[in-house]
Amino acid sequence: MVPGSHSMNPVLSSRRSFLACLALTLLLAACSPFPKEVKKEVQNQPSFAAIRSAPSRYRQHTVMLGGRILYGKHRKQCTYLEVLEHDLNPYDRPVPSDKTGGRFIVGTPSLLDLNVYRRGREITVVGRIVGSQPGRIGERRYNYPLIAATKIHLWREHVVSNHWDDPRVEWGWGYPGMDWGMGWTLMPPLTFW
Repeated sequence: MVPGSHSMNPVLSSRRSFLACLALTLLLAACSPFPKEVKKEVQNQPSFAAIRSAPSRYRQHTVMLGGRILYGKHRKQCTYLEVLEHDLNPYDRPVPSDKTGGRFIVGTPSLLDLNVYRRGREITVVGRIVGSQPGRIGERRYNYPLIAATKIHLWREHVVSNHWDDPRVEWGWGYPGMDWGMGWTLMPPLTFW
């Protein structure tokens, strides 16, 4: 080895590259889907309770709201979504809880596929408050704040997997020594005679 030259072990180099890629992936996955400019624009927005009580007072304010889709409908040149409002976490994703400030309606000129933007999906919306929309929840009258969306982010669904529902686990299928399922040791030996 020549003095002053640096050689790196290829194993360490590939491990560092892997760790750097993993860190970058985790960082990107934990970020907001909205750019910094949008975050600055909505930084001092009114609370949802204030918006709901007097939407006309905040007309043309840009806000960021999120929640779960309750209903979607196509009308003329727009798609409307009724959303149950939820607080947003630091990454601007709605936090599922029983606590909600009410409901709002999002309108967008985009033709959204209502099989994708369906009941129960989480969204975060950036848009302008354009007023209120009278409606009903059951037998009660309700004034929905109406938001003209400039950006809508549909969040990936949470995948809930029940490991024990997998039939391979129940029957102990798997690979010997891989510790998958209930294990091969619980299976009776196979005999062909």
